[in-house]
Amino acid sequence: MLDADPGLARHDLACACATGEADEVSRRVAARPAAVNEPTGPNGWEPILYACFSRLLRGDATRAQGIREAARRLLAAGADPNASFIHDDEWLQVALYGAAGIAGDPELTMMLLEAGADPTDDRDGYHGNEVLYHACEFPDPTCAMLVIDAGSRQDFVDYDLGRALNFPNAEMVEMFCTHGARTDAGHLHQAVWRRRPPRTVAAVLDAGAPIDAPDEKGLTALRVAVRWGEDAVAALLRERGADSAAVTDADRALGALVGGEHDAPPDGVALSAIDEMVMGSIEGGHLETMRRLLDAGGRIDGDPDGTEIPLGHACWRRRVEMTRDLVERGAALTFRDGGSAIGAALHGSRHCHDPEGGPTMQTTDEIPHEPYAEIVRILLAAGATVPERIGEHGPRAAELVAELGIDPPH
Repeated sequence: MLDADPGLARHDLACACATGEADEVSRRVAARPAAVNEPTGPNGWEPILYACFSRLLRGDATRAQGIREAARRLLAAGADPNASFIHDDEWLQVALYGAAGIAGDPELTMMLLEAGADPTDDRDGYHGNEVLYHACEFPDPTCAMLVIDAGSRQDFVDYDLGRALNFPNAEMVEMFCTHGARTDAGHLHQAVWRRRPPRTVAAVLDAGAPIDAPDEKGLTALRVAVRWGEDAVAALLRERGADSAAVTDADRALGALVGGEHDAPPDGVALSAIDEMVMGSIEGGHLETMRRLLDAGGRIDGDPDGTEIPLGHACWRRRVEMTRDLVERGAALTFRDGGSAIGAALHGSRHCHDPEGGPTMQTTDEIPHEPYAEIVRILLAAGATVPERIGEHGPRAAELVAELGIDPPH
C-alpha cells in the first residue's frame, strides 16, 4: 500500500508514527501539543504506541530509523514512556513490550528505559512478564539484558531463563546467567534434555543449579546426558562433581543406541521412555536419532496413553524429512485426539516461528512456507484429507493450503 501511495504514511499522526515519518510527527505535535498523549488512529492508542508496535520497525530497514526518531521526538515532547493499551479485553500491552518483545530493537528499548519506562510494569500482575518473556526469543540478547539491568522482577528473570532455553541460543542463556538469574534443577534438566552444548550447561551450573537433583522420573542431569550420548556434556558434569554411580547400564545402553553403536532395544528401559526420546528428537530436529529410536521399538504414533504424537510435532515444527520418514513407516495421518497431520502442518504455517521455540512475536509472513508446502504435499500423496477448519472456530483449511501455493484436492 505504501509503495502504491506513499502519501498514506502521512495520512494522520498514527500513520506517521507507524511508518517513521518523523517530520510529520513533529509538525502535527507542534501544531497541537496535547496530541502527544491523546488517543488517536484506528486503535485509539497514544501516538508512541503506534511507533513502538510498528512491525515496520523490524520488517523494513528503510523505515526503522525514522520510527526510532519519531519515538524520540514524541518522548521529547512529553509522551508517556509507559503508555499502554488492553489487548483482547485482558492483556495490558506497554510501549516497552513493542520495542523489546516484538521489534527486538535495542536502540528504542534503551530510549524508553532512559525516559522512565517500567521494565516490569505490575499494573496487570504476571502479565507484566510479557516484555522480558518475548525479548528473550530473539537471537540478540541486548534487549533482554537492558530490561533485566533496568530492574525486571527477579521471578520474571528466573522464569524467563526457561523460555530462553527453548531456543538454541547460547548467548542469550549466558546473558541471563551472568545478569542475576537464579538457576534451579529444572533449568539444568531442560538444558541437558534439549541437548544444549557444554557452554550452556556450564553457564547454568555456574549460576547455581544443583548438579545431582533428580527430575520427576528420577533421572539426574548426568543420566540424561548419557542417554542422549552427549559425551562432552557428560564429561563436563562429571568434572563438576556429578555422581557417576547414579548412571545405570540402561542409561549407557540408550546412549549407545542413540550413537549408532548398536540397534537392539536396551534392556531395563520402559517403552514410554523411548517414546519420550523420539519426541525430544523431533523437537530438536535430530533425524538420525529419531530413526534409531524407532528402529529400536519406539512407537510410531507415540505412547497411546500420552498426548504427544510424533507425526503431529514433525508436521507442526516443519520437519520435512522427519515427516517423510514417519509417513513411510506408516504413521497414522489422523490422530487419537481428533486432530490430523495436515491440520498440524497448517496450524504451524501460521504459528510456528521457530521449530524448537514455537510461537514468538514474529508475523505470519516471517514463517518459511516452503517446508510446510512440502509437508502438505507429502501428506496429500499419502492419502491425507484436508479438514474443514483448523480448530473449532479457526480458519478454513483450504484457504491455508492455498496460501502455501497448493491446489487443494476436490
